[in-house]
Amino acid sequence: MKTAYTASGSIVVLDGQTLVIEPNMPAPICALPRQEDGKTTWYRYAFPLASITVPLTAVDENIVSEDRVFTDPEAPQAYKPGDQGDATMIVVVGMPGKKFPALVYDREKLEHLSPGPHSARDYGQFQDQVEAFGLTFTDQVAAREFVTALRNAVRMAKTQAMATVQR
Repeated sequence: MKTAYTASGSIVVLDGQTLVIEPNMPAPICALPRQEDGKTTWYRYAFPLASITVPLTAVDENIVSEDRVFTDPEAPQAYKPGDQGDATMIVVVGMPGKKFPALVYDREKLEHLSPGPHSARDYGQFQDQVEAFGLTFTDQVAAREFVTALRNAVRMAKTQAMATVQR
């Protein structure tokens, strides 16, 4: 999982049951075309995560979606049906009632910072709780490897948690 995510950010395994994922900042705004009533409509997604803590037992491994998305802001103007996006967006959803602790940043503040070291306050970082999060990969194969590894890790964590409860 760490290797598959290397180009997009970093992953730290805290205790075998919990991951801390730190995506590269700024995360792209992803545009996803959908055909509705014979027209192409665009859905936009932004996941401005500085980091997210993922208790593996809180992940619903059956609701992990994968979509090819466009990160170029001009994509809606140039799009022709059949065009493929330049990135893969993976969306991970929590079990009902579960949320993931996240550090989120203000995209506007981050975009207007000059070069140099900055504090979390400079880019408007704050704590949040989210029901789902998205990660973006430029390599579709790496995205699929990540999804497979994540699902396997979630299943293993849930199996271990059940075994601990049954003791």
